[in-house]
Amino acid sequence: MISRGSLLVWIFSLLGVATVGSGALCAYAANPRANSQANPEANLSPKSAANPIWWNIPVLCYHTFYNETTFHTPGAFDESYEAFEDLVHYLRENGFYSYLPDGSPLSPEPDPQKVIITFDDGHASQFKAADLLEEYGMRGLFFVIPSLIDVPRYPHMSSAQLASLAERGHMVGVHGHRHVSMPVSSPEIIATLDTVPGLLEEIPGISEEMLHSLAYPYGHYTPAVQRAMQSRYPMQYTVNPGYWDGTSTLIPRILITRDTDRQFFFDYLDGALSAPRSVSMREPNGSRQSVIHFENPERLDPNSLYIRAASPDYDGKHYIAYAAGPFFSRMNGSGTNVSSDRNADTNADSDADSDVEVLAFDITLYLETHHSMEHRALSFAVTQKEGDIHRFVSDGYLIWVKKTEME
Repeated sequence: MISRGSLLVWIFSLLGVATVGSGALCAYAANPRANSQANPEANLSPKSAANPIWWNIPVLCYHTFYNETTFHTPGAFDESYEAFEDLVHYLRENGFYSYLPDGSPLSPEPDPQKVIITFDDGHASQFKAADLLEEYGMRGLFFVIPSLIDVPRYPHMSSAQLASLAERGHMVGVHGHRHVSMPVSSPEIIATLDTVPGLLEEIPGISEEMLHSLAYPYGHYTPAVQRAMQSRYPMQYTVNPGYWDGTSTLIPRILITRDTDRQFFFDYLDGALSAPRSVSMREPNGSRQSVIHFENPERLDPNSLYIRAASPDYDGKHYIAYAAGPFFSRMNGSGTNVSSDRNADTNADSDADSDVEVLAFDITLYLETHHSMEHRALSFAVTQKEGDIHRFVSDGYLIWVKKTEME
């Protein structure tokens, strides 16, 4: 167990990101029955020896549920039980099966049928969703807020319900202590490390061995927070879009929201074997930047790339694909700009043997163009369009975006 004194070193280093804007909340929606065809820095590597053939695991996230037959005005993150069952039916009919990572090494053989189904906040309505999963032979990972368990008049699952989930083969994870953004709250960090495990281990069926997974409140973290959590939680779930490679500490998730085109989710599920990491970010994941840099060894044309952000845009919508070209500039490995006109490919080819091409992404300008400046944490990935389908060509990242100084 990490000491409080040691934590102070991490806590002071967190103060550089003193912003509370929510980048994206873990959420859900949409009827899926449709026409569809332990190193914290490890996830910065586009490819590892443990996963040499580019197969990926889809990871989904839910919040609250309701019955369509009852009067209810659903929020952006609400899902009906009927639509949820449709999704589970779709997964089952298409050969997917639920997977609960426990830290054990994955087989090197590709298995694109694995899917991880997660639930955040421990809302009482999730208990019935667990029943629906079981009807299809599946299990889920439920991230709970310990300070709300057994609190009267709060719709959180009780300790008895959580014990029942554990007994039935589901997994319980940690969603902070009071669901406070960790980069701005040292008490939340300390409580998540020192207090939360003991609280949850008092519940029958929940052991210390089970408590290896953490979902960051609001998806917020920094490199320092990640290092602090690593001592207790080797599996850390984000809201960064993308797939999990089975090896990285940070695990991305797709938030299914009511405002998102349903086809996006079907394409995501079906694309587990066709999402190579063609570009990789040089800056630390979770850092604070105004410009970030992607290594582009395949020399993808920036005008063929898009930014897919879990963070809501100006209209409050998630996962809208915005063209990346206007915000990308091409550089060689030594930092020299490469022409972006029609001669760019010729210039790039002349440097091919000597320099790695780098794409500089003005993320501040992108944020000001497409997102509210209140949302300072941007969770996003780079995609490339193949026909009508967007395929992920990067890992998912979180960047705390510096605001441009206005004159």
